[in-house]
Amino acid sequence: MSDSKERPSSKLADDVKFHPGRTAWRKLDYRIIPVITMFYLLSFLDRTNVGNARIAGLQTDLKMSNKQYTIALTVTYVTYVASELPSNLVLKRIGPNILLPSVMILWGLVATLQGIVTSYHGLLVCRFFIGLFEGAVPGIVLYLSMFYPRRRLQTRIAAFFSAASLSGAFSGILAFGIIHLNGKRGHSSWSWIFLIEGTITIACGLLGYFLLPRSPADAWFLNEQEKSHVAETLVVDGVMSKELEADGFRWSEVAKSFMSPQVVLVGIIYFMNGVALYGLAYFTPSIVASLGFTAAAAQLMTVPPFVVSAVVTLAAGLISDYYKCRGVVIIVGSLICVVGFGLFLGSSNHHVQYGSLFLSIPGTYLIQPALAARPVTICL
Repeated sequence: MSDSKERPSSKLADDVKFHPGRTAWRKLDYRIIPVITMFYLLSFLDRTNVGNARIAGLQTDLKMSNKQYTIALTVTYVTYVASELPSNLVLKRIGPNILLPSVMILWGLVATLQGIVTSYHGLLVCRFFIGLFEGAVPGIVLYLSMFYPRRRLQTRIAAFFSAASLSGAFSGILAFGIIHLNGKRGHSSWSWIFLIEGTITIACGLLGYFLLPRSPADAWFLNEQEKSHVAETLVVDGVMSKELEADGFRWSEVAKSFMSPQVVLVGIIYFMNGVALYGLAYFTPSIVASLGFTAAAAQLMTVPPFVVSAVVTLAAGLISDYYKCRGVVIIVGSLICVVGFGLFLGSSNHHVQYGSLFLSIPGTYLIQPALAARPVTICL
């Protein structure tokens, strides 16, 4: 009698434990998020490590003026912006599991070649192609939207975007170690920064071919029940349609997105925040060095603000998804950023100026996932 009463409750516990919804999202989080987080970390690292290379002697050795250095940074984003939309359209055509690892290998190769340039013009060419190939990276948001419903999306975007903050910390730590290789095998310390970090990117890009599924239906680590649950959830959420043809590429949908006032407004805010974000990403090492630190110490002192930023960005994503308050997160992050910049500009005390980075960097970075998720959630 006792056994017969325990069996139904035991079966119910098993059903709850192995519910396809719970296991499906958990498997996707374990298999996809770490891979794309690494992709984004390395993309941000290879784009912005020129800031670490600058205080390691890049600008001096290539005999560049401040204006030429700024032009080299700007060239990256001319091709980055120009290739972003076409690459996202290509992503839908050939599949993110092919495109993302391929462009990663290409930009890793160019990033590595930066380590052997001997002139300003050689650096310009490398920055041109890094921007061209990295323009596909924002397609990660589109890729995630193929797997997750809207209510789960920003937390995952925040998870991989926190890698942007971590890349600032990681770059500082790496640069501090690499800077001691100055003169080894005939290469300056700034050359070794590009050579080592670019090689890591190429290796991770090769692994990407074996780690990323094209879609939930192609995810080999999900069983049939879990694939069905994910597909049904995405259909209910409006992310995908029951008919495969309806999810195909259509130019009319592209035109419709440009006509959406929400998308245009988010794009303007995204641009404004991007100016602050990439300014901090490129110039934080130089800012810290200007506060009286040596080149080696400045590399290390850039780490703490970016670590704090990674934690805050992830926490903001969790709060935003739980309370469905992306707009509030954007406003609060903007205010924190303004306070940070205000403290830096209003004080001549180096301790206060350094401390202000703990506000301006997290404030700027936590906004980005909310902005990236917002067009997806309002347009589907």
